[in-house]
Amino acid sequence: MRPRIPARAAGWSALALALGLGLGPRVAEAQDGGYALQSFTPSPAGDVFVGVPSPDAAGHLAPRGYVMFDYAHRPIRLAGGDVAVVGGQGVLRLDAALALWDRLLVSVDVPATTLTVGEAPPATLGNFTTLEAPRFGDVRIGLRGRIAGDDGGPIQLGLGSYLFTPSGNQTHYAGEGAVRGAFHLALGGRIGDDVGFVYGVALGPELRASDRPHALVYGAGLGLLLADDIVQLGAELGGQTPFGGRVPLSSQPVTTAAASTNAEVLFSTKVRVLGGLTFGAAGGPGLGSAVGTPVFRVLGLIGWTPLPEPPVDEEAAPAGDRDHDGIDDDIDACPDVEGEPNADPTKDGCPASDRDEDGIRDIDDACPNIAGKPNADITKNGCPGDTDGDGIHDGIDACPAAVGVESDDPKKNGCPADRDGDGITDADDACPGAAGDPSDDPQKNGCPADPDRDGIRYGDDACPLEAGPRSAIASENGCPPKPKPRPGTTPQPGGPPTVAIEGDEHFEYMLHGAELVHIVTPDKEKRLNALAAELRSDSVKRAILQGHTDDSGDEGYNQMLSERRAEKLKQWLVIFGRVPADKLVVRGFGATRPVGDNRVRTGREQNRRVEVVIER
Repeated sequence: MRPRIPARAAGWSALALALGLGLGPRVAEAQDGGYALQSFTPSPAGDVFVGVPSPDAAGHLAPRGYVMFDYAHRPIRLAGGDVAVVGGQGVLRLDAALALWDRLLVSVDVPATTLTVGEAPPATLGNFTTLEAPRFGDVRIGLRGRIAGDDGGPIQLGLGSYLFTPSGNQTHYAGEGAVRGAFHLALGGRIGDDVGFVYGVALGPELRASDRPHALVYGAGLGLLLADDIVQLGAELGGQTPFGGRVPLSSQPVTTAAASTNAEVLFSTKVRVLGGLTFGAAGGPGLGSAVGTPVFRVLGLIGWTPLPEPPVDEEAAPAGDRDHDGIDDDIDACPDVEGEPNADPTKDGCPASDRDEDGIRDIDDACPNIAGKPNADITKNGCPGDTDGDGIHDGIDACPAAVGVESDDPKKNGCPADRDGDGITDADDACPGAAGDPSDDPQKNGCPADPDRDGIRYGDDACPLEAGPRSAIASENGCPPKPKPRPGTTPQPGGPPTVAIEGDEHFEYMLHGAELVHIVTPDKEKRLNALAAELRSDSVKRAILQGHTDDSGDEGYNQMLSERRAEKLKQWLVIFGRVPADKLVVRGFGATRPVGDNRVRTGREQNRRVEVVIER
């Protein structure tokens, strides 16, 4: 007659007793109550291996944590393995740890059985109570200290302990119903730099207040670090062997050792990104058939583990000079601010306190070498005033009493603009684009005396860029004779031609009678100046100025007009652009090379142009 199972043992005790009665000779005794079936004890968050605790505790007030799901397949099987009483058990756990002073690690682990599947044993073995989930497990509190070796070094030694609180459900085999504690000695370290190897070994007892036997818990692991420690590949072996007292039953006992030892192998991968976001997975087979040893186990985790700082050999590392002041950082009292040598070690390498003696410390003085005044604007604090109010302080203003503009030339910085460099500011220069002479007449001040060298001074010359005879008619004085159109043709008024460089970039300028210099706008003059600068370059052998017209006039007239247009550009480039005349060749093509449709106004405007072909 089989013994009845006490009500407080609730099903699993019946199973344990049934296993003992159905397996022949007893090599272990059934427990009167339930216990924690989960034989796998993960290491605290941030450790190198999944199940082997590390000896280190890197960082100070450095938090770590993870969420892990662990699945054990068929941890309890009847004789022969035909009936999986527990076909699968899944445990979800939250683990958090805090490193202190680069030496201590405090951790807490909260497990919960969230998945339990299996088959009921034959009714002949007694009553069976189906396990239920979710059920909380025994909360684990840990404390570990590094007692020897350097953090990140090749050899480290640590001592750790765990306290398991009786918070788990004993009836459903999620807890032991009594306090238990564990102690372990851990040895580990890292070897190698770019590609590193890590190892770990841990050994220690687990002591129970329940009637379950104490056990010796052990583990060992080896890992490979790749990609600056971002990727870790590892393999580890872990297990526990009871000593003294009664041991859990085995489903397939052969010897006492086979019935009592739990052991597993795990192969793991971890990836850490964004400075510490960690993804991990592991899996492997169980070794032996003791109760709680699965056929295989798989797990996954996501957590936060800051990447360790690489070890620094302070003796071998150079002192460095971050601020480039010639004083090594290890003796520089101000290593991030350029300074000067000082016999006082507390000031060595620091800036002089107030070089310009204006009462403003150099570190706050925007003009530390020029005495100035306080200013709420940090870019002007300690700088001289701005007498002319042009935004350029007097310390660097070459014309402090006249409103000016910024210039890379210290002699012109803050002075009024003078584009042609004739000493007459643009505001007073009647010809700001051409160097000239002073004149009491505002309309002649700064203008060349006789640009076309026809003997008629600028201002009196109606065509200052084209040589011509004197005339009593003011509008024709100094202008060349106008060509007369052939009978039956209509003179074509001049339009806005285009200057094209190498067929791509087009510059537009205005030709109006003989007063080009007056009506070229600053933007167009800037573009013509750029063309002139290009043509003055030694890389330019010559430039062909090709004049073109539309088809409004006859062939002879258009030929003459196209040559005149090109000649006007040549005169400007020689007189105002300072381009050597022997570099410029004038050619006219009349209306033979249109670029637009002469049937429409816009097309005719495009055809009235001057093209510049550069030969290098």
